[in-house]
Amino acid sequence: MAIIKVLRDHEFYLFMNGKLIYKKWLNHGYSKVFDVMAYDKFTLTSITDKGITHQSDN
Repeated sequence: MAIIKVLRDHEFYLFMNGKLIYKKWLNHGYSKVFDVMAYDKFTLTSITDKGITHQSDN
């Protein structure tokens, strides 16, 4: 199971096995869960700053 965390501009993306499951707009505080089954209270990985990849549009 591959978990990838990406921080781009003011948006946080969480991918699991190449599929977007969670997105958060950091400057507004809004968030959207795309895959409820992959992101629930039984998920073994928590969302923290550890493992976040910072990307720029350069």
